[in-house]
Amino acid sequence: MFMTEGEQVHEGLPRRRRILAAASPFLTAARSTIVTIHALLLRESRTRYGRRSGGYVWALISPMILLVTMVAVFAVITRPAGAGDSMVVFFLTAILPVFLVRNVIARGGNAIRANRVLMHYPQVNAFEVITARTLLECLTYFIVLVLFALIMFAFFGLSFSAWIDQPMGMLEVGGALFLLCYGAGFLSSQIGRAFDPWNELTGPIGRVLLLTSGLWFTLGSLPPEFLAIVKYNPLAHIVEWIRDVSIRDFRSDLYNPWYPIGMGVVFLAAGLFIDWLYRISGYDLQP
Repeated sequence: MFMTEGEQVHEGLPRRRRILAAASPFLTAARSTIVTIHALLLRESRTRYGRRSGGYVWALISPMILLVTMVAVFAVITRPAGAGDSMVVFFLTAILPVFLVRNVIARGGNAIRANRVLMHYPQVNAFEVITARTLLECLTYFIVLVLFALIMFAFFGLSFSAWIDQPMGMLEVGGALFLLCYGAGFLSSQIGRAFDPWNELTGPIGRVLLLTSGLWFTLGSLPPEFLAIVKYNPLAHIVEWIRDVSIRDFRSDLYNPWYPIGMGVVFLAAGLFIDWLYRISGYDLQP
Protein backbone atom coordinates (compact mmCIF):
# COMPACT_ATOMS: atom_id res chain seq x y z
CA MET A 1 0.00 0.00 0.00
CA PHE A 2 1.49 3.33 -1.02
CA MET A 3 1.60 6.40 1.22
CA THR A 4 1.32 9.94 0.01
CA GLU A 5 4.22 12.32 0.41
CA GLY A 6 2.50 14.03 3.35
CA GLU A 7 1.92 10.72 5.11
CA GLN A 8 5.57 9.73 4.57
CA VAL A 9 6.73 12.99 6.14
CA HIS A 10 4.29 12.51 9.01
CA GLU A 11 5.54 8.96 9.62
CA GLY A 12 9.10 10.23 9.67
CA LEU A 13 8.43 12.73 12.46
CA PRO A 14 9.43 11.78 15.98
CA ARG A 15 6.59 10.45 18.14
CA ARG A 16 6.56 13.52 20.37
CA ARG A 17 6.28 15.89 17.43
CA ARG A 18 3.49 13.82 15.92
CA ILE A 19 1.53 13.99 19.18
CA LEU A 20 2.03 17.75 19.35
CA ALA A 21 1.00 18.11 15.71
CA ALA A 22 -2.20 16.13 16.35
CA ALA A 23 -2.98 18.12 19.50
CA SER A 24 -2.18 21.49 17.95
CA PRO A 25 -5.81 22.33 16.97
CA PHE A 26 -7.00 21.53 20.50
CA LEU A 27 -4.21 23.58 22.08
CA THR A 28 -5.02 26.50 19.80
CA ALA A 29 -8.71 26.29 20.71
CA ALA A 30 -7.87 26.07 24.43
CA ARG A 31 -5.60 29.10 24.21
CA SER A 32 -8.29 31.06 22.37
CA THR A 33 -10.84 30.12 25.05
CA ILE A 34 -8.54 31.18 27.89
CA VAL A 35 -7.80 34.51 26.21
CA THR A 36 -11.52 35.12 25.65
CA ILE A 37 -12.39 34.28 29.27
CA HIS A 38 -9.64 36.59 30.50
CA ALA A 39 -10.90 39.44 28.32
CA LEU A 40 -14.49 38.90 29.44
CA LEU A 41 -13.40 38.77 33.08
CA LEU A 42 -11.64 42.12 32.75
CA ARG A 43 -14.61 43.60 30.91
CA GLU A 44 -17.03 42.31 33.53
CA SER A 45 -14.96 43.67 36.43
CA ARG A 46 -14.73 47.12 34.83
CA THR A 47 -18.41 47.15 33.92
CA ARG A 48 -19.53 46.06 37.36
CA TYR A 49 -17.12 47.95 39.60
CA GLY A 50 -15.93 50.74 37.31
CA ARG A 51 -12.61 52.49 37.73
CA ARG A 52 -13.20 53.17 41.41
CA SER A 53 -13.09 50.79 44.34
CA GLY A 54 -16.62 51.51 45.64
CA GLY A 55 -18.01 48.28 44.21
CA TYR A 56 -15.30 46.21 45.87
CA VAL A 57 -15.94 48.00 49.18
CA TRP A 58 -19.64 47.10 48.93
CA ALA A 59 -18.68 43.45 48.36
CA LEU A 60 -16.99 43.62 51.78
CA ILE A 61 -19.66 45.71 53.51
CA SER A 62 -22.73 43.71 52.46
CA PRO A 63 -21.72 40.46 54.23
CA MET A 64 -20.36 42.53 57.13
CA ILE A 65 -23.80 44.09 57.69
CA LEU A 66 -25.41 40.66 57.98
CA LEU A 67 -22.53 39.41 60.15
CA VAL A 68 -22.83 42.31 62.62
CA THR A 69 -26.61 41.85 62.73
CA MET A 70 -26.39 38.15 63.54
CA VAL A 71 -23.65 38.63 66.14
CA ALA A 72 -25.71 41.38 67.81
CA VAL A 73 -28.85 39.22 67.87
CA PHE A 74 -26.99 36.27 69.39
CA ALA A 75 -25.37 38.59 71.95
CA VAL A 76 -28.75 40.02 73.00
CA ILE A 77 -30.32 36.61 73.49
CA THR A 78 -27.06 35.36 75.10
CA ARG A 79 -26.81 32.44 72.73
CA PRO A 80 -23.36 31.03 71.86
CA ALA A 81 -22.19 30.15 68.38
CA GLY A 82 -23.73 26.97 67.01
CA ALA A 83 -20.26 25.49 66.50
CA GLY A 84 -16.84 26.53 67.79
CA ASP A 85 -15.94 29.51 69.92
CA SER A 86 -15.99 32.29 67.33
CA MET A 87 -19.31 33.70 66.15
CA VAL A 88 -17.50 35.43 63.28
CA VAL A 89 -16.17 32.15 61.90
CA PHE A 90 -19.49 30.40 62.51
CA PHE A 91 -21.54 32.99 60.62
CA LEU A 92 -19.09 33.72 57.82
CA THR A 93 -18.81 30.04 56.92
CA ALA A 94 -22.48 30.36 55.91
CA ILE A 95 -22.72 34.00 54.77
CA LEU A 96 -19.95 33.93 52.17
CA PRO A 97 -20.98 30.68 50.41
CA VAL A 98 -24.62 31.78 50.32
CA PHE A 99 -23.75 35.24 48.99
CA LEU A 100 -21.51 33.62 46.38
CA VAL A 101 -24.12 31.19 45.06
CA ARG A 102 -26.88 33.78 45.27
CA ASN A 103 -24.89 36.33 43.26
CA VAL A 104 -23.81 33.76 40.67
CA ILE A 105 -27.45 32.79 40.10
CA ALA A 106 -28.63 36.40 39.97
CA ARG A 107 -25.85 37.64 37.68
CA GLY A 108 -26.06 34.53 35.54
CA GLY A 109 -29.72 35.25 34.87
CA ASN A 110 -28.93 38.21 32.62
CA ALA A 111 -25.48 37.09 31.47
CA ILE A 112 -26.55 36.00 27.98
CA ARG A 113 -28.74 39.03 27.37
CA ALA A 114 -26.01 41.41 28.52
CA ASN A 115 -23.43 39.80 26.21
CA ARG A 116 -25.66 38.92 23.26
CA VAL A 117 -23.86 41.32 20.95
CA LEU A 118 -20.50 39.76 21.80
CA MET A 119 -21.89 36.29 21.19
CA HIS A 120 -22.12 37.05 17.48
CA TYR A 121 -18.35 36.53 17.47
CA PRO A 122 -17.36 32.86 17.10
CA GLN A 123 -14.92 33.07 20.05
CA VAL A 124 -17.67 34.04 22.53
CA ASN A 125 -20.23 31.49 23.68
CA ALA A 126 -22.22 30.90 26.87
CA PHE A 127 -19.32 28.84 28.26
CA GLU A 128 -16.89 31.77 28.15
CA VAL A 129 -19.45 34.27 29.46
CA ILE A 130 -20.56 32.19 32.46
CA THR A 131 -17.03 31.05 33.26
CA ALA A 132 -15.82 34.67 33.39
CA ARG A 133 -18.69 35.75 35.65
CA THR A 134 -18.32 32.76 37.98
CA LEU A 135 -14.56 33.26 38.30
CA LEU A 136 -15.05 36.94 39.08
CA GLU A 137 -17.54 36.17 41.84
CA CYS A 138 -15.29 33.46 43.32
CA LEU A 139 -12.23 35.72 43.26
CA THR A 140 -14.22 38.58 44.81
CA TYR A 141 -15.45 36.53 47.75
CA PHE A 142 -12.09 34.86 48.24
CA ILE A 143 -10.58 38.32 48.62
CA VAL A 144 -13.40 39.24 51.02
CA LEU A 145 -12.63 36.14 53.11
CA VAL A 146 -8.93 37.01 53.24
CA LEU A 147 -9.75 40.58 54.27
CA PHE A 148 -12.06 39.36 57.04
CA ALA A 149 -9.37 37.00 58.32
CA LEU A 150 -6.79 39.82 58.32
CA ILE A 151 -9.14 42.25 60.06
CA MET A 152 -10.04 39.73 62.76
CA PHE A 153 -6.36 38.90 63.29
CA ALA A 154 -5.17 42.50 63.38
CA PHE A 155 -7.91 44.02 65.58
CA PHE A 156 -9.35 41.10 67.57
CA GLY A 157 -6.46 38.63 67.73
CA LEU A 158 -8.35 35.80 66.05
CA SER A 159 -5.75 33.29 64.89
CA PHE A 160 -5.64 32.25 61.23
CA SER A 161 -5.89 28.62 62.41
CA ALA A 162 -9.46 29.35 63.56
CA TRP A 163 -10.51 29.50 59.90
CA ILE A 164 -9.21 26.12 58.77
CA ASP A 165 -8.70 22.78 60.50
CA GLN A 166 -8.37 20.36 57.56
CA PRO A 167 -6.58 21.95 54.58
CA MET A 168 -7.29 19.08 52.17
CA GLY A 169 -10.91 19.01 53.22
CA MET A 170 -11.13 22.75 52.55
CA LEU A 171 -9.82 22.22 49.02
CA GLU A 172 -12.41 19.51 48.44
CA VAL A 173 -15.34 21.59 49.66
CA GLY A 174 -14.00 24.56 47.69
CA GLY A 175 -14.09 22.48 44.51
CA ALA A 176 -17.62 21.27 45.28
CA LEU A 177 -18.76 24.85 45.95
CA PHE A 178 -17.28 26.05 42.65
CA LEU A 179 -18.99 23.23 40.74
CA LEU A 180 -22.32 24.04 42.40
CA CYS A 181 -21.86 27.75 41.63
CA TYR A 182 -20.89 27.11 38.03
CA GLY A 183 -23.71 24.67 37.38
CA ALA A 184 -26.32 26.90 39.01
CA GLY A 185 -25.02 29.97 37.19
CA PHE A 186 -24.99 28.20 33.82
CA LEU A 187 -28.54 26.91 34.24
CA SER A 188 -29.68 30.34 35.45
CA SER A 189 -28.21 31.94 32.33
CA GLN A 190 -30.15 29.58 30.08
CA ILE A 191 -33.41 30.14 31.95
CA GLY A 192 -32.84 33.90 31.87
CA ARG A 193 -32.32 34.00 28.12
CA ALA A 194 -35.70 32.32 27.56
CA PHE A 195 -37.77 33.59 30.50
CA ASP A 196 -37.79 37.36 31.04
CA PRO A 197 -39.22 37.41 34.62
CA TRP A 198 -36.46 35.04 35.82
CA ASN A 199 -34.31 37.91 37.13
CA GLU A 200 -37.17 38.97 39.41
CA LEU A 201 -37.35 35.46 40.85
CA THR A 202 -33.66 35.16 41.70
CA GLY A 203 -34.12 37.52 44.68
CA PRO A 204 -36.68 35.34 46.49
CA ILE A 205 -34.67 32.24 45.60
CA GLY A 206 -31.60 33.83 47.22
CA ARG A 207 -33.57 34.56 50.39
CA VAL A 208 -34.84 30.98 50.58
CA LEU A 209 -31.27 29.71 50.18
CA LEU A 210 -30.11 32.04 52.96
CA LEU A 211 -32.82 30.96 55.39
CA THR A 212 -32.36 27.21 54.79
CA SER A 213 -28.59 26.97 54.39
CA GLY A 214 -27.58 26.95 58.06
CA LEU A 215 -26.83 30.61 58.74
CA TRP A 216 -27.70 30.42 62.44
CA PHE A 217 -28.01 26.66 62.94
CA THR A 218 -26.24 23.39 62.30
CA LEU A 219 -27.96 20.36 60.83
CA GLY A 220 -27.61 18.50 64.11
CA SER A 221 -29.56 21.18 65.98
CA LEU A 222 -32.68 20.87 63.82
CA PRO A 223 -35.72 18.74 64.66
CA PRO A 224 -36.09 15.74 62.35
CA GLU A 225 -39.06 17.23 60.45
CA PHE A 226 -37.14 20.43 59.60
CA LEU A 227 -33.93 18.53 58.87
CA ALA A 228 -35.76 16.45 56.26
CA ILE A 229 -36.68 19.67 54.42
CA VAL A 230 -33.39 21.56 54.80
CA LYS A 231 -31.35 18.62 53.48
CA TYR A 232 -32.84 19.22 50.03
CA ASN A 233 -30.85 22.47 49.88
CA PRO A 234 -27.38 21.63 48.51
CA LEU A 235 -25.99 24.78 50.16
CA ALA A 236 -26.92 23.38 53.58
CA HIS A 237 -24.59 20.46 52.89
CA ILE A 238 -21.85 22.83 51.69
CA VAL A 239 -22.11 25.02 54.81
CA GLU A 240 -22.08 22.02 57.15
CA TRP A 241 -19.13 20.58 55.23
CA ILE A 242 -17.21 23.87 55.44
CA ARG A 243 -17.77 24.06 59.18
CA ASP A 244 -16.69 20.45 59.57
CA VAL A 245 -13.30 21.15 57.95
CA SER A 246 -12.90 24.68 59.36
CA ILE A 247 -13.95 24.56 63.02
CA ARG A 248 -11.65 22.36 65.05
CA ASP A 249 -14.14 21.21 67.71
CA PHE A 250 -17.04 20.63 65.32
CA ARG A 251 -17.72 17.36 63.54
CA SER A 252 -20.81 16.38 61.61
CA ASP A 253 -21.94 13.28 59.74
CA LEU A 254 -25.27 14.74 58.63
CA TYR A 255 -24.05 16.29 55.38
CA ASN A 256 -23.60 14.35 52.15
CA PRO A 257 -20.62 15.70 50.13
CA TRP A 258 -21.88 13.98 46.97
CA TYR A 259 -25.24 15.72 47.03
CA PRO A 260 -24.02 19.27 46.16
CA ILE A 261 -21.56 17.76 43.67
CA GLY A 262 -24.36 15.79 42.03
CA MET A 263 -26.65 18.83 41.96
CA GLY A 264 -23.89 20.91 40.39
CA VAL A 265 -23.44 18.29 37.65
CA VAL A 266 -27.22 18.09 37.04
CA PHE A 267 -27.52 21.90 36.84
CA LEU A 268 -24.57 22.10 34.46
CA ALA A 269 -25.83 19.26 32.26
CA ALA A 270 -29.27 20.87 32.02
CA GLY A 271 -27.74 24.25 31.20
CA LEU A 272 -25.45 22.77 28.54
CA PHE A 273 -28.35 20.92 26.94
CA ILE A 274 -30.46 24.08 26.71
CA ASP A 275 -27.47 26.02 25.39
CA TRP A 276 -26.94 23.32 22.73
CA LEU A 277 -30.55 23.67 21.64
CA TYR A 278 -30.10 27.42 21.33
CA ARG A 279 -26.84 27.11 19.43
CA ILE A 280 -28.20 24.76 16.80
CA SER A 281 -31.22 27.00 16.31
CA GLY A 282 -29.51 30.38 16.63
CA TYR A 283 -32.85 31.70 17.88
CA ASP A 284 -31.68 33.99 20.68
CA LEU A 285 -28.98 35.61 18.54
CA GLN A 286 -31.54 37.11 16.23
CA PRO A 287 -31.50 40.93 16.34
